Amino acid sequence: MNKEAAETLAIRAIAHIAGDDELLQGLVAQTGMGLDDLRAGIASNEVQLGALEFLLSHEPFLMRFVDDSDYAPEDPARAQIVLSGGPIWQD
Repeated sequence: MNKEAAETLAIRAIAHIAGDDELLQGLVAQTGMGLDDLRAGIASNEVQLGALEFLLSHEPFLMRFVDDSDYAPEDPARAQIVLSGGPIWQD
């Protein structure tokens, strides 16, 4: 997974969270980021990482995202690593 693919996954994760009241409430409780923060920072590395960390912190939330997308369960963790400056994953 390259940086562009990781950013795309993170943006899709943000959209997924924003469209699900339970996830959005959980994100607000865990991070303090609300819907306006997500909208304003959707292209921000910090907001993208925050959304991924939130999904990765609770497996049912992660699996809900994975089930609603074309991603494998390990892809959000890979995206988090890439966006954190870690190695690019070769698929």
